[in-house]
Amino acid sequence: MVKVSISLPNNTQITFESEESEVLHEVVGMVLRDLPKELMQSSASDGGDAAGIIASEATEKSTNAAAPAETMTPEPVSPPATQPEIAQPSEPSEATQPAVPESAAATTETVGQTETLPPEFLSESGRADFERFCQNANPLGDMRRVVVAAVGANRHFGVDGVNANDLAWLFDAAGWRKPGNFTQTLRNAARSKFGWLERIPGRSGRYAATPLGISKTLTAE
Repeated sequence: MVKVSISLPNNTQITFESEESEVLHEVVGMVLRDLPKELMQSSASDGGDAAGIIASEATEKSTNAAAPAETMTPEPVSPPATQPEIAQPSEPSEATQPAVPESAAATTETVGQTETLPPEFLSESGRADFERFCQNANPLGDMRRVVVAAVGANRHFGVDGVNANDLAWLFDAAGWRKPGNFTQTLRNAARSKFGWLERIPGRSGRYAATPLGISKTLTAE
């Protein structure tokens, strides 16, 4: 049996016994590796063996139990530093078409109509006179209002006819509710059944009031 004793500078003695020298070799190596450097240096400065190790072979197996050796708790090994997770950029969501508010759409449509209006409609005095003319006429029904708007546009803005775009602006100026379709209203008033409007030759989509239409809508004049 092989017996190994380790004496430390603080008078602590560690003893190992084993029949296999390889086991003791590994144990001694582990102890020397894990012993604090201060203890090793202190032992060396005293002029003794660097590790204070005494090995002896015994020809007989010891029948006595070895004295409990002081156990040394190895220093806890700190876990390896973990690499912080890098947040993967989320996939860009599918671009959605922003909804256009109804008011914005209506404004865009109005701007588009304004760009095609006759320049005569920009007259401030003409607009004021046109508003008074429509309020005094006070026609009832969409077709009568279309005829009055055509007459008022001729008298106060100097235009010879109106189309659907013109009527949208004229109805706003007069403060009237707009019909569902100005083009259809113009066609209805121009039918032979009524004859209140007539097409202007060479002016696609433009209509002018007829004497019959004027008499039906402006009888008070």
